[in-house]
Amino acid sequence: MRFLNLFKYLPQKFVHKEKILKIGDEGNEVLDLQIRLSNLGFTVSSNETAVKKFGPDTQEKLKAFQKFRGLKNDGILDHVTIEILIEATFKLGNRQLYLQSPMLKGDDVFELQTQLGKLGFDVGRIDGIFGPQTVKALIDFQKNFGLIEDGIAGHETIRNLQNIKNKETPDTQISKIKEIEHLRNKSTDLGSRRLVIGHFGNSATLANATARMLRKKGAKVIDLNNPDEEIQARTANGFEAEMYLGFNIENNSQFLISYFKTKNSQSEGGLRLASQCSKEMDKVLQKKAETQGMQIPILRATRMPAIMCSLGPIEEVIKNTDEIAHAFAKAISNWFQEPSKLVE
Repeated sequence: MRFLNLFKYLPQKFVHKEKILKIGDEGNEVLDLQIRLSNLGFTVSSNETAVKKFGPDTQEKLKAFQKFRGLKNDGILDHVTIEILIEATFKLGNRQLYLQSPMLKGDDVFELQTQLGKLGFDVGRIDGIFGPQTVKALIDFQKNFGLIEDGIAGHETIRNLQNIKNKETPDTQISKIKEIEHLRNKSTDLGSRRLVIGHFGNSATLANATARMLRKKGAKVIDLNNPDEEIQARTANGFEAEMYLGFNIENNSQFLISYFKTKNSQSEGGLRLASQCSKEMDKVLQKKAETQGMQIPILRATRMPAIMCSLGPIEEVIKNTDEIAHAFAKAISNWFQEPSKLVE
């Protein structure tokens, strides 16, 4: 079955459009979605594909895909899910991988980074983004195996990598070891630390209060309110921030603190920062904050330890703004003092 035209909904065109397809919609775009889901192992009922209808089964399969890929699993096809659906179609060897702008993303990059990491080449975070650190690791691999050192994952390089993959390789990523060791050696206070506080939705007041308290502790803080997560990430990276904290207030009772995680890798700093924030927030709201590894854009594209906090209901957050801001400021201060500590 051929793909139709979901490609026209790539994120740069619809970056501010939250809902592209949802339950009840019909047409060729729905069929495209159903085909993609089915090809990835999330087979949609033929009763819905036959009539190109976004019904309950399409919604459930989309939710399952979103959950599997660490996205917000609301069963709504937004620009983020479309991008991940497209990335999931790339297999290592289907295309040449090389550094370009914007940087290449895809499951093929995930696989390349994973295999290089298992061989002891430091790709940094395994995020499916073909960036400078991945290029450096690839060149090191090529140098060690007598290949042309061009930083391009072409046919010859991939063939050599696949030959080694078929042999026994260690399962521990060098990037994880190096990150944990870096955290152990980074104990410090908040003075002059470079932090970014991002806010989405109705969370500006909370973000500003948290930023103010962190500045009182001596940190250099910028706050960002752009609704585009990729732009916030680029700004945080350009600021060379040492930590990113994002807020989103939603009209429900969910309290979720997320950090970057894939099936092969996770942000060790983000995980530990999330655990510190969860501990302090328990004292304020008297309910357990869930911590969860995800792959949403803000966590994937930031280069520093980053967490995203979704809080609600709105009324409760507004009533406790100062207490919540104080709890986050304390948690961040504790994390900088003991960044390798994982709070149970």
